[in-house]
Amino acid sequence: MRANAELSEVPVPTSHILVSADPINHEKMFADLALQHWRQLGEELKADVEQYVQAGGSASFSESAEGEYRVSSSDSGLEMRIVADPADRIARYDFIRTNDHSAGAPEGGIFSMRVSRNNRVEFYSSDQELQAEEARKLLLDPVLAPAA
Repeated sequence: MRANAELSEVPVPTSHILVSADPINHEKMFADLALQHWRQLGEELKADVEQYVQAGGSASFSESAEGEYRVSSSDSGLEMRIVADPADRIARYDFIRTNDHSAGAPEGGIFSMRVSRNNRVEFYSSDQELQAEEARKLLLDPVLAPAA
């Protein structure tokens, strides 16, 4: 009886909070965290575009109902599109030429969405965790800061 009392007093590491014996509950917790992370990305992309426009650039941000964000710039002649697929735990992004100002569009890619060490959903690229700023830079630099 004493052993059980001692076990209940052992603190649970926060990295184990998301783990659940109930797979349905675990998936719902992940989906909620992923949606929160996705919305944060949209807010930050929008703020980055607004800052670019205030500095004199020409760009726009749009969001569709299907979980898609787009950033385009007539200055670079490119549009970036990123679409979330929470069921597969990924976000696909690509770049599209919109006018003749661009020599071409860079290749797109995929971010996986995983639970990080700090118990948050984060984007990963090539098995490397991306901080929010790194992910936005990867998505926005071709559109808002093209090579001269």
